[in-house]
Amino acid sequence: MILGDKEDVLRAAKAMPDATIVATHMDAINHMAQTRVELHEFVQKNGVADRVEVPEDGESVKL
Repeated sequence: MILGDKEDVLRAAKAMPDATIVATHMDAINHMAQTRVELHEFVQKNGVADRVEVPEDGESVKL
């Protein structure tokens, strides 16, 4: 699923409570203006940080 911003990440996390969200292409493409730092802070504040992975460039996520 392609999401546009942090609000979309929160909506997806709420809509799929058993899913793990993996945010990719952060700080990399023009339509993704959200930074990793901003997304980390936002998901922490909204209580879904345990289900949202925000890997660094080149980092692998094993679920």
